[in-house]
Amino acid sequence: MEITLEIIALFRTQVPAFADETKWPDNIVTIALCEGDAETGGSGWGGYDEDCHNFKQRGMFAYAAHWLTTYYPTGTAANDESQSGAANYPVASKSVGDESISFNNGNVSELSAGDAWFASTSWGQQFLRLRKRAGMGAKAVS
Repeated sequence: MEITLEIIALFRTQVPAFADETKWPDNIVTIALCEGDAETGGSGWGGYDEDCHNFKQRGMFAYAAHWLTTYYPTGTAANDESQSGAANYPVASKSVGDESISFNNGNVSELSAGDAWFASTSWGQQFLRLRKRAGMGAKAVS
């Protein structure tokens, strides 16, 4: 599907963290939405519609928000000259004096390596939940 300016505007409305066009230029948001469209292309997702209840839209927007957050961890795509190549997993840290420890803080062991990436943001977790429903045969009602 073509990612139009209307879809970008709707994404910015539905996911206000990416509303700032200076921080999140249209070309970067378009890439994220295109990735989200590809990830929600199966028949279980149904067709795209601009209604906020649309199942495909919800999955596509959750994926795009997760993608933007993990690829641009500084919180601004406009000023981040290089995307993060680091694997992102839930991590907890504790520091006492000069000593610190960081460790996996999630049920990542129950996720496949590809799905563990989603555990690092609330949008990724939402996408996993929706994807599970899509695989169970949930259908979008337009």
